[in-house]
Amino acid sequence: MSASGTSYSRRRVLRTGLLGILGLAHVELLVACAGSGATRGAEGIPAKQTLTAFLPDASAGSGTGLPARVAWASTANSEFFLALSDGMKAAASARGCDYVMATSGNDPRKHASQMKQFLARGVGALAMQPLDAAADAPVLQAAIDKGVCAQGIITAPSTLQIAASQYQIGYDQGVAAADYATAELAGQAEVIYFNLDTVAPALAVRHEGVLAGLATGGSGIRVVSDLTVTDISTQAGFATMSTALQAHPDIKIVLGGDTAVVGAYKALKQSGKLKDDMFLAGVDGESEALDLIEADGPYRLSIAFAWKLMGYGMGQFGADWIAGKSIPRVMVAKGVRLDSPAAVSAFRAASSDPATVFADRSQYEAFLPLLGNVSFATRENVWTTTVTPP
Repeated sequence: MSASGTSYSRRRVLRTGLLGILGLAHVELLVACAGSGATRGAEGIPAKQTLTAFLPDASAGSGTGLPARVAWASTANSEFFLALSDGMKAAASARGCDYVMATSGNDPRKHASQMKQFLARGVGALAMQPLDAAADAPVLQAAIDKGVCAQGIITAPSTLQIAASQYQIGYDQGVAAADYATAELAGQAEVIYFNLDTVAPALAVRHEGVLAGLATGGSGIRVVSDLTVTDISTQAGFATMSTALQAHPDIKIVLGGDTAVVGAYKALKQSGKLKDDMFLAGVDGESEALDLIEADGPYRLSIAFAWKLMGYGMGQFGADWIAGKSIPRVMVAKGVRLDSPAAVSAFRAASSDPATVFADRSQYEAFLPLLGNVSFATRENVWTTTVTPP
């Protein structure tokens, strides 16, 4: 079963994953196939698929007849989603496309309704952040049926999948915290973790990685509060941390996404419980988190995604799709470890000029490797199966 030339059966959910290393010619992915057309190895193990590196399309393209309009359906006004929006808008403008966006405020019905409104208005590419698979999947399928390029962040069905090795990201975050506790806290620390399990199946995998990473530090590192975040906002992180402190005033380690952890930092500071020997770490690369890392205090790490660069690429590839050109099937969101002012400075410099970085593929793929090829002419090749690292 060829990764770049097979049309998969529809309406199965993609739980993202990847094995992506910049500079390799191909990536082998395990695809959990359940249904007709599935190829399985010995003892029911999913067969490997190989995605070659993306081959840019230098042709003029053939018109698809799709509206020259790209859309972004966000779930919250989180800083990193706004950065993605800025990048997509800049790319659309550079390519002469209209740009439209909407934010659902973490309301699943509103999120699905906004995407339906985009399709009714007419778009050539629809990018989205998952919120509720049951509500999202039918709208994405409707977009695909219209020939629209469905760009899904760790979700499916989708034409272009933005994927990340979520287990590894979580594991790296957990190990960093465990190493700090071993070196600075005599291996003894109470931990609060803000998980995003209900947002997407892949983020439940990240949760598993965090717990496994923490376990490398021994039994003295104890997760005393493991909380599911449904409202991805600094305010929600603040409120949740304020409540958690009443039951667990001796917290030393706080982990989760940057938005929630920044809110937790503010709650700790306001309550007078923020201490220099704490370890706070997030995922996403939100600007407030990066400011705190540069301040060299207890906020010590963010595993960052290049959101503005990601959005710029999604906008460019949306315009390419509309023009009939080939685009990648997978954009790998690499987690960049930012744990020092120097690392933050370099990351911010790259994010400040997405057009220049995108124009140099080696620079762009240092953050976002591109795999496989698909076009309007081969639009039946959509991601509808579970893709995980081997």
